[in-house]
Amino acid sequence: MSDPTIVMSLPIQIAVVQHNPKVGAVSGNCAQIIEGYSQAASAGAELVVTPELALLGYPPRDLLHRQSVIKAERAALNELQCATEDGPALIAGHTADSTRESGPPLMNSATAFVDGEATVRYDKRLLPTYDIFDEHRYFSRGNKPQTVVIDGVTVGITICEDAWYDHEVTGQQRHGTDPVAAYDDVDLLVNLSASPYRVNKPSSRITRFGNHAQNTSTPVVFANQVGGNDDILFDGTSVILDAVGATVTSAPVGKPHVLFNSSNVGSRESVVPPETTQLRRMLEVGIRDYLHKTGFKDVVIGLSGGIDSSVTAALAAEAIGPEHVYGITLPSAVTADENRTDAEHVARNLEIQFGEEEIESLSKTAIESIAGLTEGEATRSITRENVQARVRGLLLMGVANDSDALVLTPDNKSEAAVGYCTLYGDAVGAVAPLGDCTKRRVYALAESFNSDPPQWIDSAPIPDSILEKAPTAELAEGQTDEDEIPPYDAVDSVVRQYVDNKNSVEEIINETDATREQIKTVVQRLTRSEFKREQTPPALRVTTKAFDSGWRYPIAASYAEVIGSDSMNQS
Repeated sequence: MSDPTIVMSLPIQIAVVQHNPKVGAVSGNCAQIIEGYSQAASAGAELVVTPELALLGYPPRDLLHRQSVIKAERAALNELQCATEDGPALIAGHTADSTRESGPPLMNSATAFVDGEATVRYDKRLLPTYDIFDEHRYFSRGNKPQTVVIDGVTVGITICEDAWYDHEVTGQQRHGTDPVAAYDDVDLLVNLSASPYRVNKPSSRITRFGNHAQNTSTPVVFANQVGGNDDILFDGTSVILDAVGATVTSAPVGKPHVLFNSSNVGSRESVVPPETTQLRRMLEVGIRDYLHKTGFKDVVIGLSGGIDSSVTAALAAEAIGPEHVYGITLPSAVTADENRTDAEHVARNLEIQFGEEEIESLSKTAIESIAGLTEGEATRSITRENVQARVRGLLLMGVANDSDALVLTPDNKSEAAVGYCTLYGDAVGAVAPLGDCTKRRVYALAESFNSDPPQWIDSAPIPDSILEKAPTAELAEGQTDEDEIPPYDAVDSVVRQYVDNKNSVEEIINETDATREQIKTVVQRLTRSEFKREQTPPALRVTTKAFDSGWRYPIAASYAEVIGSDSMNQS
């Protein structure tokens, strides 16, 4: 990359409306865009750019099959067009009727409005259909580049995947066409995006679009959506780059923002927050938007005195305010006094609401009832253990119902991978903030909170005793997680290689420090736990492959060929 302290001038004053849309809330999304457009006009912008599908929000999924939604979007698009009669040009993302004789009836498009007229429409040429994306289900593909002239400046238009024809997520080139290469003689290139977040994605995007700028010798504008929509997070981090790929200015991570180049010409390249800081910020965006976009204000969390529930509580308190978080500890006869005390300390440190209720009597009644239904046979140990978790789930959901709140599930990706959770027990809830974070990442988040506490407290919220103790589900006396599953360092390594990197078992054996037996245990448990993951809450997506909308494995299937039975010495 070029020297970031040397920034070339741009041919036009540009603004990006990095807004946080609610999927399907067309009128509200339109109002956000118009407000940002007005700010840009007041600042002297000559061109304003929105993200992809800005009026509908991304991903709209099967709302695209509802004509009432499409009709509302068309009306809002006319509203945007009228707004440009006495203002700067606007390039806005939206759906449009397909121009093809066959295939899906819509196109993913962008229209340039100049002086109140729709001058040019561009249709997205590369449609992603992998991982969380399913655009061929809804859209027909565009087939040509498109430019618009604004104040004598020729602007080339692209939409999201058009700039990722060799998409790094899949590890291979997905498309045979490079739409960016078609713009070898323009003055400015814009990309309207709804580009999801993953750890360190903001930095990789700046590199990618910087390379596009260098390869075309053209300034580049990347306009991205921000906010959480269900399990998918969008970091924003819109950026304006000059013709040699140096950053002119960029928008913040995880916040709505109107980005101008006019007030930032000559600025140094912006600093993207460190990995754990940006992860913490985006998980909080996901919690906050999940609540607000579903009409809730408060959450309930079962505090066990362990690392996962403590970090979940800290994220929630910082995301929506401690007054909206209710932490509840539910000890049984096997709960250590230290864990009950640690749970209370976390709640007091975070200044959230706190409650406690013993579950022994309820658990005993349930176990006796189960034994009565099985002809008086002794209840299995796994049944006794799971009853405790399910009684806790029952109480947490009851409190949430009574308080008009949502339960946050504290389970992490490592546990989800090996099925180390109890259905209808600790896995109850509306959303799993840590569901795509390995155990190591959970500890990193805890250390982040302790080194940089939430602004309303001045000390570390998570006690050292929690950081130092052995993780435990504590459903039996003296139980630790390593009694049931391999150490988390081994689990995390296998999950990263097998799930995120799609490596084979033999490759994992060669590339990790995990033993053959540990790898065998993790992969076998992972494949056998699919039925659990199908029934657990959505996990906020922060990696290239989460156990959610982008993970599509069958429940009832043979995995012998996938696992490699010979290499694993399976019986």
